[in-house]
Amino acid sequence: MSDKLKSNKKLEGETFMKEGDKLSKTNIFRWKADWDSAALAYEKAANAFRSAKIYDSAKYCFLRLSLCQKHMDVYYLAAKSMENASAMAKELKETQECANLLLESCKLYRTNGNSFQAADTMTKAAKLLEDIDLNQTIKLLTDACELFELDDKDHFSGDTFKQTISMLLKHKKYTEAVDLMILQNRVFVKLEQNHDLHKSCLSVITISLATDDIVASKKYYEQFLDYPSFIHSQEGTTAQELITAFDNHDVDGVKKIVSRHIFNFLDNQVAKIAKNLSISKDSLNPTINSTAPQHQYSNNNNTTTTTTNNTNNYNNNNPTGQQDDDEDVL
Repeated sequence: MSDKLKSNKKLEGETFMKEGDKLSKTNIFRWKADWDSAALAYEKAANAFRSAKIYDSAKYCFLRLSLCQKHMDVYYLAAKSMENASAMAKELKETQECANLLLESCKLYRTNGNSFQAADTMTKAAKLLEDIDLNQTIKLLTDACELFELDDKDHFSGDTFKQTISMLLKHKKYTEAVDLMILQNRVFVKLEQNHDLHKSCLSVITISLATDDIVASKKYYEQFLDYPSFIHSQEGTTAQELITAFDNHDVDGVKKIVSRHIFNFLDNQVAKIAKNLSISKDSLNPTINSTAPQHQYSNNNNTTTTTTNNTNNYNNNNPTGQQDDDEDVL
């Protein structure tokens, strides 16, 4: 854009912004703000400033536009305007502000009943915060997954679940990853995606065994038998054989099982865990620090089932209390 055109756009933006400010405020002659007319003025101003790459003024106008649209009870448009304001914050390298505005947009989408857009903006905010606040990132992604599931938008949830589980595993949040996989199993059942269900079940058992929690892996396997197709699947057979090999301290058996091609079709992070899955010949030493799930989602409802005494069972089988130092295998 030439300097002259940029200057014209800036002047145009300033003119409409002043008009919007005037129409959205009251005075002794105007007792009620004219939100409709103000919205038109702010929209023109925002687009002009964006064209001129004057992002701070564009952000201000998009925020004001969103406010006008909220007063007009058009929450979907207000959410879109808030998203545009977030985009301007991104251009200004204001990462935290960008994420905050996306979360405000998410609230507006939810108010309007647009759960898909709400979860999508929540996921975008989480991506921005990954290097700033990992815990908040994980919470946002988990909330997005639950939003899809609770609002019965299961067919939209696949990518968000996959991204969230991969991130949890990448940052060694094994308990949270397993909990989310259990939640996703309900989605697979509703959508009749048995193949994905079988892979998820095998992934849960693989992670449990990697944390050296055989008790939890057996309980998960028993739960998964509620899925009729799982026991007859290749993943179900592999899971049973893997648990048996661990239970018998069969080092060679474990090595042979995890070398099967079936593990290559699991999530990349799970596949990495499976390839490094092993037990010592003297005792059961976990591949990674034990972070066995303390609770999981029920298969049939939204209640949770507590898994207790896993640590005590392990300590009883390992009276030496020896600590493992194989965490960096992954």
